[in-house]
Amino acid sequence: MKKLPLLLQVIAIALVVSWATRLPVVRAQGPTLTLEQVLARMEQKGAGLTTLTASISQKKWTDILEEFDTGEKGRLSFLKKGGKVFLRRDITQPQETNLVINDGKVTFYQPRIRQAQRYNLGQNKDKAEFLLLGFGSNRAAMKEAYNIRLTGQEKIGNRTTYLLELSPKSQKVSAFFSQIVLWVDSERWIPIRQKLVEPNRDYQLIDFDEVQINPPVKEATFELKLPKGVNVVG
Repeated sequence: MKKLPLLLQVIAIALVVSWATRLPVVRAQGPTLTLEQVLARMEQKGAGLTTLTASISQKKWTDILEEFDTGEKGRLSFLKKGGKVFLRRDITQPQETNLVINDGKVTFYQPRIRQAQRYNLGQNKDKAEFLLLGFGSNRAAMKEAYNIRLTGQEKIGNRTTYLLELSPKSQKVSAFFSQIVLWVDSERWIPIRQKLVEPNRDYQLIDFDEVQINPPVKEATFELKLPKGVNVVG
């Protein structure tokens, strides 16, 4: 799999929270709700979201080769507590990696090479919640960062979704992701699939399964203890 630099991995995983089956997608239909109605329902449901867990699978499409790579699988945990946001992604296949966002501080650990990278979100610390695009995001924040279009409805497995296409307004973000596509579940009003499209038309397709909303998640889950002898960069 083509690896992204640490900052891009943070952007990518923070933009990601989606789940879906591997069944074929039905062609888009005309939406029955307006964009404002969809965003309002996402905001309303997201206001009650405090924790989330899921299994994750993601794969990279290379446009020039017209094929996906072998992909990665793992787990994701999220916690919002006392104004702080925590996120943990543990990839288990094919190679183990751990990425933790703990109140604005990022740690990315690669056990195979015994190296950890650390990164501080700095001025973006108060926007860590918004990095989970579509989960607890308010309409004003989404509109400030993206041009958003509602393009229709699609069936993913037995779920009806609303298809949102987002174009980043920031030149810094659009240099890496020219478009972000969200499939928003019409029952839970959270994304159930996401596609991160790069300017060269390569893209990352991310699916989640076994999603649990507001399960018990302890703050200790987001404490990444590194073994002795690990080389820490940053």
